[in-house]
Amino acid sequence: MTEFNKPTQEEDWGALAEKHLASIKRDMKISLENAAVRAAHKVMTEFNDTEGQAQQRKASVMAALENAEIRVTELKKRFDALSASRNETIEEVAQHIEKLTGFGQDTISSFAIYIREMKK
Repeated sequence: MTEFNKPTQEEDWGALAEKHLASIKRDMKISLENAAVRAAHKVMTEFNDTEGQAQQRKASVMAALENAEIRVTELKKRFDALSASRNETIEEVAQHIEKLTGFGQDTISSFAIYIREMKK
């Protein structure tokens, strides 16, 4: 920034004011450019931080979904095993019902059919 001095003989006050104004404009332009660069840097830093946080949240959600899928698969396997065991037990009961002698054969067969329909 130029000092504001008294004009020499060749200069008049208007010319000196114009020089001083031009110097102020240059300084302001440089200050504004620096401020714009700092603001852009701050915005980019905040954006990168936000993007990083979003990526972490996404990874966390994906891991949770993967764990949920694993648990569902395990539960399905357990359910299938229990269903198989249940069906075997129902079949065993139906076979024992068929061995009963206290009722007529049609009644016994109806009981066995009813029990076998309970299978899944």
